[in-house]
Amino acid sequence: MYPQVTPASIPFKEIAQHPAVLLGMVLLGGWIGTLFPASAPLLAAVTTLYLSLIQMAALPFMILAVYFGLQRMPAVPGAGPRLVKMVLMSLLAMLLCALAGLLAAGILSAGGGMSPAQVAALGKLTLRSESGIVMSMYGTDDNATAPLDVEPLVPDNLFAVLAYGSVPSVLIGVLCFGTAVAVQAPGVASPLSNIFEGIYRALESLVNRFNSLLPLAACVMAAAATATAGVEAIALLGSFLASFFGAALAVSALALGIICRRLKQPLPTVLLALREPITVCLFSPAAVAAVPAFIQGLSVRLGFSRALVELFMPIAPTFIKAGEAMFFAVLAIFIANLYGHPLAPGDLALICGLSWAAALWSVSIVGVKSVLLGGFVLGSFGLPLEAVLPVFLLVEVLCEGARNLLSFLISSAVIALVADDLYINIEQISEAWRPTTLKLAFSRKQAMLAFLLLALALFTVFCAGVGFGLHTVF
Repeated sequence: MYPQVTPASIPFKEIAQHPAVLLGMVLLGGWIGTLFPASAPLLAAVTTLYLSLIQMAALPFMILAVYFGLQRMPAVPGAGPRLVKMVLMSLLAMLLCALAGLLAAGILSAGGGMSPAQVAALGKLTLRSESGIVMSMYGTDDNATAPLDVEPLVPDNLFAVLAYGSVPSVLIGVLCFGTAVAVQAPGVASPLSNIFEGIYRALESLVNRFNSLLPLAACVMAAAATATAGVEAIALLGSFLASFFGAALAVSALALGIICRRLKQPLPTVLLALREPITVCLFSPAAVAAVPAFIQGLSVRLGFSRALVELFMPIAPTFIKAGEAMFFAVLAIFIANLYGHPLAPGDLALICGLSWAAALWSVSIVGVKSVLLGGFVLGSFGLPLEAVLPVFLLVEVLCEGARNLLSFLISSAVIALVADDLYINIEQISEAWRPTTLKLAFSRKQAMLAFLLLALALFTVFCAGVGFGLHTVF
């Protein structure tokens, strides 16, 4: 029997980061953005400010986490083969995500069955959205190509990449630096590690403090997304979003199932242990904000090797682009169905392969720019992405949380598969943890007030929907 927590003893952080509270703040933000579309620039500026604050603390934390993971790896039995397995499994998982997106889009017929009025509305929305945007897929030279250039990913100066701020290059540089330190004689790097340990803990605390502002950030981010894209764009791309989120949910459930099977634990226990990082990943505008919580959840709460977790989890959102592979596959099917382009079985296999390649290509590309790589997939079939690209750039932010979550959960499942009952030492556990259930007790007056507030919120949403419908009709 787990201990029950009274309302007075529930920390504010537990309430603020509860999925129900965050979902309510997202709905509130979406409603605000719909009512005040002119506030999009201001909301985007606030979101950018919060993103900068999170990255200021989370990116150095990621660097130090990778460093400490490398220092602990020599103590892990069979460290080399385990790492090779993890890399190969991650690449295979990206391909399976592309296949899952392909199947979901095919089953739901994403982009198909749109009426002429809907197609015309999509075209008008695209023309209105791309004002001021000049795109050239191939440049001024007709024979110009865009080869994959991996040279910027391999740094020749660690301080230069730290100053430049490219996350993939920084992590590769830290891997080289950390490996060089890890192979030194025992005790040589102890003073350096002691200095880094204090910085590591301070940054972890700072990220957690910034995450306490997540409800406000989620509200502002949702308001900015709906104010920029509008409800009309979301409705027209409903089949695309349904296919992508459906496939993401299925793959996430599979990853959680693998973790449960390896730990021999029920799903509620695993979900409760990973509730905080999953929530932060879904509702935060920065994937790196969830790294400390995932390290804590997997190592302290679920008991996986801290060396593997600290080394692999910071790398997940940067190099394991499983969500991007799924996104590109669903995008290809949507565009093909939109233009009535038939796809043979060979074409479907090619879409999977190209989506996987485009996801690998997107390692050094972040944000909405990654959507541009969809043209790499569609170019083989002669399908124009440019015609609807501005609309997808508007709604891309809605898919960002699910894409990041896929990378983290797949990395967690890979760690579970290669762990082989390899757990952390008891002295590395920083806190005693066990699942708890929250029991909220309300008086009759408090319950009536909560019911009235909920009814008022639902009535307001209903009125907003009626008003938007009348505005569309007239």
